Amino acid sequence: MSSDRAIRREEGERLAREYSVPFMETSAKTGVNVELAFTAVSKELKHRAVQHPNEPKFQIHEYIEAQKEKSGCCSYI
Repeated sequence: MSSDRAIRREEGERLAREYSVPFMETSAKTGVNVELAFTAVSKELKHRAVQHPNEPKFQIHEYIEAQKEKSGCCSYI
């Protein structure tokens, strides 16, 4: 990845460890690994829903609304 990155690799790796999730470097500028990342996340969410049907589900719409309220911005989606 290039030197004009928005987030340093080390910071991404630290956050991944903090949240116990795999780290994957992507680029919105070039598209590198973007589709792969979305596919991996969606498959993992589906797998969790099947394996743990009684656990709370990730509510994307609620998450988006909460982020809008935090940032005061409406440019999501």
